[in-house]
Amino acid sequence: MPKREEAGTVLVWGVVVRLSHWLVAAIVLFNLFNDTGPVHRYAGYVAAGAVLLRVIYGLSRARDDAAHLGLPSWVAIRQHLHELRQRQVHRTLGHNPVGMLMALLLWALVLALAVTGWMTQLDAWWGEDWLINTHEYLAWALQACVLGHWAGVLVMSWLQQENLAKAMVTGRKPRL
Repeated sequence: MPKREEAGTVLVWGVVVRLSHWLVAAIVLFNLFNDTGPVHRYAGYVAAGAVLLRVIYGLSRARDDAAHLGLPSWVAIRQHLHELRQRQVHRTLGHNPVGMLMALLLWALVLALAVTGWMTQLDAWWGEDWLINTHEYLAWALQACVLGHWAGVLVMSWLQQENLAKAMVTGRKPRL
């Protein structure tokens, strides 16, 4: 349950959520431009660790907590997409159904990149082109999803008249 700490706002994203978000974002950006070597590899492992921390934290939260992780229902997804087409979306304190799907996809891609990157260092798969190509394709998919994430934040901020990026910095959102 969000905590009321300022008049008109609620604390939605706690420190674990915000730190893991920005740490992963920084590492993804760093690794985009530094794509080889041990620093790239270890940074990827740190990103995977931050994702695992966020997932464990989200699974341990109550259902009414914005940080709670759960698969949205297809009914909720269809309803949200219908509202988007009508440009009449309902505000949520946490992720909307499509935003939750995007978060899960981004985290899955970061974890898949960590696993494929780790596998390229094992004797059993050293120099395997299919594995290196898979790692590269996953990186391209992650970059595309990051762009989709940014677009979603911008569109939803505009539709809801609310600065969602600011909420990920401060942790606070206006009350519903």
